[in-house]
Amino acid sequence: MLAVERHEAIMQAARSQGWVRVTDMAERLDVSTVTMRRDIGTLVDQGLLERCYGGASIPSRTKAPRKSGAKAARPGRRATLGLVVPSSSYYYPGVIRGAESAAGALGVRIVLADSHYNRELERRQVARLLRAGVDGLLLATAEPPDRDPEMIEWLSAIDVPVILLERSLAGPAASRIEYVRSDHAAGAELAVEHLVGTGHTRVAAAAGLRSPTARWLFEGHATALARLGITDGGVGHTELPRTDLDPLGNAQAVADLVDRCLAADVRALVVHADRNAAAIVQTATERGLDVPGDLAIVAYDDEAAALTEVPLTAVAPPKFDVGRAAVEALMLRVSSPGDPVATRRMSLMPGLVVRSSCGAA
Repeated sequence: MLAVERHEAIMQAARSQGWVRVTDMAERLDVSTVTMRRDIGTLVDQGLLERCYGGASIPSRTKAPRKSGAKAARPGRRATLGLVVPSSSYYYPGVIRGAESAAGALGVRIVLADSHYNRELERRQVARLLRAGVDGLLLATAEPPDRDPEMIEWLSAIDVPVILLERSLAGPAASRIEYVRSDHAAGAELAVEHLVGTGHTRVAAAAGLRSPTARWLFEGHATALARLGITDGGVGHTELPRTDLDPLGNAQAVADLVDRCLAADVRALVVHADRNAAAIVQTATERGLDVPGDLAIVAYDDEAAALTEVPLTAVAPPKFDVGRAAVEALMLRVSSPGDPVATRRMSLMPGLVVRSSCGAA
């Protein structure tokens, strides 16, 4: 098929349904997606189409008015969203439940994939979902996206709308990338404020090594110390190796942290995640210390905080609401491909669940 014939086929499809999608037209005309993007780009340059997520639409000035609430998805087809998370067994089950709840209310199907915190597997999972024809992607990247210089380019090249989960990107190059996440920095501030409210004037912080949450937790901890006029006694921010990958390293790092806190007379800690907080409780009690009398602890995640030897007061990120809000934001994109929709970046406030580990009723 000649280029001019492809252009005419693209325009016929666009006039018929208001928009065209790169992958659909490439399959229909039996050409590569690269060729189809080039063809659509030519029609955009000629003013016949305007770009939208995943393809192009008839320009607004010539588009037939759409009834309020009408969807642009292909008639009779149920929208399908891909959901890629680093783990479907820890933290993200709450996010998944929220996504499922919103999908059920909107009549949308969710297809789940797990990257196991492996960047290469993550890319393969995303490619597989795109080949399966998902209309949009919800993605919690295996690593913090700003640690990968190619992440913005990769995300921008995906042909369907994408919402990042519990991640964010900043800077002009990422200005179109949307996300829904918990405000972990605010959650850390909440934890510090609670410990100060129980009488502590020195509060240290620890988080999982290379965890995407660690940076925000340390940021919120530092902000709270400065705002409240207290210190961490010089203990600093401690990154703890993962218990499942390096149990001996984790045990040694926890023991060193407890030693440094005692030497600096720091008797309060904010600790991510629950398993690290539980390990600190165990180490403290083995040394004859009382929790919370000698060492008060607020855990971060609230996945298993209630089940530890001393039930842990914990910051609870709004996981369910993150999943629900992400599906709603993504469907706004999927159902309005040709409409100007503002970029959405949502940060949701965590809560605090008070238990026995910090001495407050």
